[in-house]
Parts: sequence; C-alpha cells; structure tokens
Amino acid sequence: MLVDPFDPAFQQDPFPTFARLRSTDPVHYIAEQGWYMVTSLDLIREALKHPGVYANSEVASVRRTEPPAEIADEIAALRAQGFPYVPALSLNDPPRHTRYRSLITRAFTPRALAYMEEIVEGVAAELVAGLTDGATVDIIEELARPLPVYAIVRILGLDDSRRADIARWSDAATASLGRRLSNDEWLASERESLDFQRAMVEALDDRRRAPREDLLSALVAPLKDVAPLSNGELVWLIRELLVAGNETTTRSIAEALVHLDNRPEDWERLRKDPELAEQVTEEAIRLSSPVLGMFRRVTEDTVLGDTPLPEGAIVFLGYGAGSRDPATFSDPDEFVPGREHARDHVAFGHGIHVCAGAGLARMETAVALRALAAAVDRLEVLRPEELTYVPSFFLHGLISVPVVVHRIEPA
Repeated sequence: MLVDPFDPAFQQDPFPTFARLRSTDPVHYIAEQGWYMVTSLDLIREALKHPGVYANSEVASVRRTEPPAEIADEIAALRAQGFPYVPALSLNDPPRHTRYRSLITRAFTPRALAYMEEIVEGVAAELVAGLTDGATVDIIEELARPLPVYAIVRILGLDDSRRADIARWSDAATASLGRRLSNDEWLASERESLDFQRAMVEALDDRRRAPREDLLSALVAPLKDVAPLSNGELVWLIRELLVAGNETTTRSIAEALVHLDNRPEDWERLRKDPELAEQVTEEAIRLSSPVLGMFRRVTEDTVLGDTPLPEGAIVFLGYGAGSRDPATFSDPDEFVPGREHARDHVAFGHGIHVCAGAGLARMETAVALRALAAAVDRLEVLRPEELTYVPSFFLHGLISVPVVVHRIEPA
C-alpha cells in the first residue's frame, strides 16, 4: 500500500488510510520517507511504555522539513542572532527530560490550574459576549484561537498588548511541522522566532529581578536539587508550551463545535448540566487528535507487533490512528460524548512524555463550551462540506469554521 504523508488528500483526511493500515499492516514502512507508521492503539501504547527502546531524541529532522538550499545562508544568519536550538520536553529523554519535567510539574500544579481557570473563564466570557446575534463569523478567529492565546498571555504574566505577538510566534513555531514551506514562509517564520526569543529573554530577566505571581516567575525560580534553566533553554521550553496549549485547545474547540452543529440536543444538555462539557471536550480531543503522532528512534533491535525493527529505525506513532482504534472504541469515527473508555485515547501521548499542557487544554476547551452554552442557542456551521484542515501530516486541525451565531433570547 502506497502512503504519502505529504499528499494533500492524506493530510485533509488521514483516517481512512489509518484504518486500512491498522487492519492490514499496523507497522507500515514508508520507503520514500525512511520511517515506519504505527496505527494500532496497543502497539502505540507498547512503544510509549518503553521510552528506553523508543527514544524521543534525535528525531527533529523527520518532524520538520528543512529550508531550501538557496536560502540556507539567510536562514543560518537569522538563527545565529538567537539561541541555538535546545530540545525541551518533546524531543528529550531522561535525564534531561526529567529536569524539564520537574519544572513544568511545579508550574502546573492543581492549585496553579485552579488559578489559571479563573483567568480562562474571564477570557471566555469576554469573547462570547462579543458574539453578535445573527452575525456570520469565523468561530476559530473569534473564539477558538484567541481563547488560549489571550489566556496564556495572562498566565505567563505578559501584557495584553502581546496577544497578537503570541499568536504569530505560535504560528511560526509550527510552520514547518509536517509540511513544506515556500522561501518567504521560511524566512518569515525564522524572523518571528528571533523576535520571540528577544521578547522572552527581556521578560525572563525582568522576573529574576522582580518575581511576580505568574508562570514566567515560576520558571526562573530556584529549585532544590535541580540546576536552573538558562535563557537559552527556557525560550525553547516556553515556545513548546505555547504550541502545546494553543494548537490543542484551538483545534479541540473547533472540532467540538462542528460536531455539536449536528446535535442540537447536546447544546440543550450542556445548558442543563454544564459538567457535561468535560465529556464533550474529551470526545472532541479524541476525534480531532490535534497532534496526529510523534516520532521515536529505536535504540536497539526489537520487534513491534510482528514487525522487526532495527536499531536506529524511526517510527511515527500515529496518535490520531490509535485514538480511533475499533478494538477499544466502538463506532470510532462517531462523536459520542460520554462513551466507554473515553479517556483511553492517546491524543496527548502516554507515559513519561504525555503532553505537559493536557490539563490546561482540557480545562480551556470545557470552559469555552460552558460559556457558549450559557449564551448561545446554536452556532450554525455554514457549508460544513467545504471545511478544510491544516496541510500537515503532523498537526491536524480545521483552518476556518464559518458560523451563524444564534444567541439565547432574553427571558
């Protein structure tokens, strides 16, 4: 079976291909790319449970495309003005990974998440109040995208004037993940990366001089028995947090709203019982799988399922495929909030490399749904058959979702 991860048709809807591979060749070698695609939930979990065999490091080159040779010197000159890339959580293994993880664990305690939820609720209320009855809007631009961006600005402790900057920087950070860029796109993304680094260094140095009650201050605060991270390490960690939070939340909210368009009864259920937002959120995350998978490097000769894997082999663990495995999820392509095994998906990964921002993404999506249910009777999705996804085999999410807003009529 020929699989081309750069094929536009595959990138728009990879799930039929995932299903065929899962039933016929769940550890499929893609010769043109030189790596294996894993589509069975059990095999994905098996790999994630053994990080010593399936390492997270030295896979950056297959996740991202490389700039064309004709602009390589320009790219190198831009990168030389900033910090050299240092892998943070997503491309690291113990013991370096443990150092980063301990810092993030302290920053995302239950108490910290409760504080963050208050911020997110305020942002959600502000954005939902701005939705005019009868208006046609792109709900991604009006709610799903700004919500995590505005929230992370306040969580980090940045001024609200940085909202547009955070959005641009997040886009630049994901630009080359699983897709090919034009020369202009490459240069623009590198300039944004440099701008981001300079702004973060200024903010981090400020927090060292005068700590506040914010995430940046938590990241620079001394830790017992753990060496502090330098600015050159922290800028890459913060960038990873931006991407993990913004991408997952935006895509999950959009996916939930598209599915709810066909289920008006669920809007009514949400109004009567706001706690159902957690069930809708979990199902939207499972179906959307904003990160379709992660790469791993095999550190020793091994066998996954029935497939021998040599030392040095690269495998793509298809989170989006595993999260629709019919062996675990009945009617896996259907939107069923509250389904059995709802949280057995791997949209956030599993094991020591599970997404550090998973709790924040879940909370932000549920808060958005509750805020909408309290104010909106329905968001009518226009031309759902024309909705398109980000052109990437690595990230998966709707680009635009035009809706007509139907607010609840005042009593």
